[in-house]
Amino acid sequence: MQLPQDSALLTHPASEVAGEGLVGYRGGELPPISVVILAAEKDMSGLDVCVRGVLAHSLNPVVLVQIVAQRLPPRSHDDVDSRVVWFDERHCTPSSRDMRQYLRGLGRDPSTASWYFQQLAKLQCFDILPADAPDHVLVVDADFVFLRDMAFVDGQGGSVLPYGYPLSWRLNTRVHRLPDQHTALEAAGRLVPGWLPVDAYSGMQHHMVFDRTILGELVQRAQDAHGEPFWQAFLRTADPHKWTGASEYVLYRHFAARFFPERVRHRHVDAVDVIQAEGHGGFVLPEVVAAARNSSLRAVGCHRFLHYAQRLATMDYIPVDLRHTVCAEPVPLQLRLHGGLLTMEKAVPPLTLI
Repeated sequence: MQLPQDSALLTHPASEVAGEGLVGYRGGELPPISVVILAAEKDMSGLDVCVRGVLAHSLNPVVLVQIVAQRLPPRSHDDVDSRVVWFDERHCTPSSRDMRQYLRGLGRDPSTASWYFQQLAKLQCFDILPADAPDHVLVVDADFVFLRDMAFVDGQGGSVLPYGYPLSWRLNTRVHRLPDQHTALEAAGRLVPGWLPVDAYSGMQHHMVFDRTILGELVQRAQDAHGEPFWQAFLRTADPHKWTGASEYVLYRHFAARFFPERVRHRHVDAVDVIQAEGHGGFVLPEVVAAARNSSLRAVGCHRFLHYAQRLATMDYIPVDLRHTVCAEPVPLQLRLHGGLLTMEKAVPPLTLI
């Protein structure tokens, strides 16, 4: 795999990054990043939109966009960018098959292997990148699109992490608190000694900036504590009774904030996510992007979930009364985050986002 030469990288002068408050790196230029996007078959129709959003709106020079998938969809000649490469997910170690076998050996449901595979591929992203890749990786879910210019590493080399959704979904308020019970918090605490949440925000917002040093320390602490490879420790400490028995974004954001506060900063990203059941019909990612064209949103997502009603029912960060409401009629929903304020309503066509 050959990376482009430095002369081919985009740079942004101080005037363009001042709005993010991130000036100060080599006269206003920001550090380069790699990008990793995991894509399942259901994501292929919107993958191009996701990639174009990153390339168009990252204020940090992007040296490489690595698509981790079983195939790379056909692209027109006009869309070809030498920075966009495909990594066959079947070459990942461990593989999804390895995880199924390990879960089966633990007496767990092996059908969750695909969910944990994508989480662990993110947490081991540096293993599938060239050795000389930048020390920061922007991981983006394939069903999420950036609409406005954003910096992901600041002028001092600090990662800019999303606050994301509250750890407990309280609607129509910016006052959030830690929940009494949260599967991802408990799993992270079992995995890494000394891990504790730093605030009431999850870090879950379909993207994360991983720092090579921070991620390496997280992995090493988990391996030292459990005496086994990181991926096995991650699966062993996940909640076996939940479809989403752990969260890579919760784990990493709070670890970074607690143990490496000087290397990270945090921000709210105003965005709308449409969530819906897997299957025919419903909304597609380009449609949601088009609906937000004239809005002030910085990003949008369009997500399809297998076992949609079941997953809503087991999400313990949704309070019981709200869970009953959304599970009674599991229709497409639009979730809006605005400066930490979470609102929710049904997503109905024609979709209009302002």
